[in-house]
Amino acid sequence: MLEKTQQLDEEVDRIGRLVLRAASNSQAETEAASAAPFLFNRVRAAITEEQRRRVDAGGWLSMMFVARRAVPAMAVVTVLVAILTAWSAQLSMVTPANFDEEALFGTPGPGVEQTVLADRNSLSQDDVFNIVLDREYGRNTR
Repeated sequence: MLEKTQQLDEEVDRIGRLVLRAASNSQAETEAASAAPFLFNRVRAAITEEQRRRVDAGGWLSMMFVARRAVPAMAVVTVLVAILTAWSAQLSMVTPANFDEEALFGTPGPGVEQTVLADRNSLSQDDVFNIVLDREYGRNTR
């Protein structure tokens, strides 16, 4: 910020010196300077170049203008996505589950494990625990 104000002060001082020098010139020198070929074209080119430089340097300012438009648009898109997500979750809750999916992914009743394990040579609770945790299963049978 301080650097910017110093630069602005220097620029104002430079312009003041140019105006003072131009005011001290005689009428003949002023007419000779204005009659120079392509003077106005060079002035226009310098103005255009300065405008381009300021546009390139004003990245944050231009980003703020873009953000002013983009943020509301992104908020609308976010709200629409949230609504569609909630709506699709609600639809999936309404559709009945297929019997095959229920058999594969559903929670079995409490007696299912006992029924499956009852056919094996009457396993103890420790054996069942080891089978479930896959520890020491089959070590005793070798």
